[in-house]
Order: sequence, then C-alpha cells, then structure tokens
Amino acid sequence: MLSMSLQQIIKENNIKLGLWKIEESLEELLQLAETASIPNCNTEKRKKEFLVSRLLLNNISPNSSITYNKFGAPELDNLQNISVSHSKGLVAILLGNKKVGLDIEQISDKPLRLSSKFMAKDVYENLSKEKATLIWCAKEAIYKWYQKGNINFIKDIKLHNFEIAEKGMLTAEFKTERLFLNYQKINNHYLVYVCK
Repeated sequence: MLSMSLQQIIKENNIKLGLWKIEESLEELLQLAETASIPNCNTEKRKKEFLVSRLLLNNISPNSSITYNKFGAPELDNLQNISVSHSKGLVAILLGNKKVGLDIEQISDKPLRLSSKFMAKDVYENLSKEKATLIWCAKEAIYKWYQKGNINFIKDIKLHNFEIAEKGMLTAEFKTERLFLNYQKINNHYLVYVCK
C-alpha cells in the first residue's frame, strides 16, 4: 500500500475541508487514483494537482465527481458545493451545503509586488508580504465563492481592517453583501475560505 500525504480533513460548520501535501511521484499518484484519467495538462505539477484533488474528494465525499460550469468553476454531481485550490505542493478542497470559496497561497513577495492590482493605494502602503498574501488569498476565495467572474478586486471586494494572526476571521464587503472568511496559517501558506 502506498503512503498518502493527506494532511488533514476538517469537518465543522457544515463544511468539509481536506488538505494534501504532494510528496508522491506522478506514478504513485496514478496508482492511488486507480480510475482517474488525467486531462491533457502541460506539466507534471498540474497533473499531480489534478490527481490529488480527486484523491482528496474521494476521501471526503466518495463516489462524487467534479464538472465545471461555464465560468470554469468546479461543481459536484451530488448537489454539494466545492472549491479547489493549490499552491507550491499543497492542494486543498472545500465542500459545503452552501456556496463555498477557498484559496491557499504561499507567503511570498509576489502579492506585495502586485498589490496595486487588487488593493486601494491607502491599503497597500507599508504592507508586509504576510498581510499582502492574506489579503490576496481572501479576495481569491471570494472570487471563487462568487463563481461568475467579472469582479473588480479593488472596487467590489473591501476587507475590514484586521490584525494578522496564525488563525482568525476576516470580514469583507462584497458588492452589497457582507462575508465572513476563516483563515489559518499552514507552514508558509495562508488558507482562507468562505461559506455562505
């Protein structure tokens, strides 16, 4: 039996969240996945992420399969809602009875460099790379929750002020709606999700 790098499955508040650290070779993942067929992905990294997302789904919700809506958002055939994210060797999926959005991002300088594209100027001045990564991650989770594209990350998504922590909750105004997002730091990553 091959070992799996399934990190954790969290079941709370009507959601199921699974996290997997990819340490297996592509061949090992293909053996674990057995029946999964890989789409025509360009890189081995993408193939691994695809297989791991299916393995996670099978652990959390056996006999479910993923399809995609016209906006490219994943959907399940069993009427549950799903969101998928991956970053630097970690794959996460979130299932819920309500609409869900999930993002995981490695803490890096990239969100800080790109902050003018997703934050108002008064927000991104004097920002740390940790806080910039968490803000980017939260806005991506909301984008995935919305599932319809066409969002202006600066005008449509506004986060309330917060102090960064290892784990907590963020409040956001999205268009005319208030959303609450859970987040936690996992190694050198932030994971953020919303369920409403």
